Amino acid sequence: MVATNRLLSTLLLLTSATNVAEGGLFKKKHRRTKAGTKYQEHDAVHVVVNKVGPFNNPTETYRYYSLPFCHTHAGEEEHREALEEELPPGAGGMPGMGDDDASEKGFEFSSGRRIKADRVGAEKHKHRIGEHLAGDRRETSPYELSFNDDVEWRLLCKTTLGSVELNKLKEAIHNNYFFEMFIEDLPMWGYVGDFEDEDAILGEMDGSHTYLFPHLHFKVGTHKSQIVSVTVTTERDRRVDITNVHKPTTVTFSYSVEWFKDDLPWKLRMTRYADSRFLPGSFEIHWLSIINSFVLVLLLTAFLTIILMRVLKNDFSRYMELDDESLEEEESGWKLIHG
Repeated sequence: MVATNRLLSTLLLLTSATNVAEGGLFKKKHRRTKAGTKYQEHDAVHVVVNKVGPFNNPTETYRYYSLPFCHTHAGEEEHREALEEELPPGAGGMPGMGDDDASEKGFEFSSGRRIKADRVGAEKHKHRIGEHLAGDRRETSPYELSFNDDVEWRLLCKTTLGSVELNKLKEAIHNNYFFEMFIEDLPMWGYVGDFEDEDAILGEMDGSHTYLFPHLHFKVGTHKSQIVSVTVTTERDRRVDITNVHKPTTVTFSYSVEWFKDDLPWKLRMTRYADSRFLPGSFEIHWLSIINSFVLVLLLTAFLTIILMRVLKNDFSRYMELDDESLEEEESGWKLIHG
């Protein structure tokens, strides 16, 4: 009986440990894709998301998934349904095709290779010490890219955002939030959204609009089976109006991929980042604040000097008026400061 109880206790402990591990406490972190990897046709290419933050203060950063972005990829059925809404009837088909054939051709043309939907976002990557100090928070993403496979349009996920999620996105957009992603060691940046017809001082007014950019276009350059350049852009034509945060809004997150041959050798892939930067190399100097602080320091120094001079003047005057007999009395004031 005692042995049976011990066995049951051991099984319960093992079950609890398994559940905790599956919950993520002991979950293994992902290793980064080695820079300079030579890909074969249709090999998987991973997009790593890093962080979001205000453009005017790039040192203030947060997790990419602190905003309500997609954690999982839509399946083929969801993509097919969304594609019927995205493309006109028969898009991608040839003249004389039936609706079913045209729809199938449009599906293949828009999505590229078959969707696996096996990538999950928000799983942490291993970081170097320098990346920790820089505030990096690299995590996996559900984007499915494969080497040299163009994608005209592909559904990432379709979700309905409530007031809490919409408020987060709206606040981020009004603070000019940008996001940062990586393919291998090559960074790329873009804006979360944009706003229009707002007053520079009063902010949001009647008639102003806040837009979310749910579609990303990846452009990847290759040289001798290696990735040497990456960019990501947003499309204003596909933006979603999220001005009214009190009304649930259905947002279709999607992406497209374009591959091209690049003449840039892999060893020189970082030179383009030296020539052009998304983030400003230098920030605006707040001269008014600097002058204000400088004047304040001068005034405080002047006040302390005046007070000290008045005290010393009074002590000197009293000391000069004293006779020899009074000099033998106990000293006071600043004269006590001696070796």
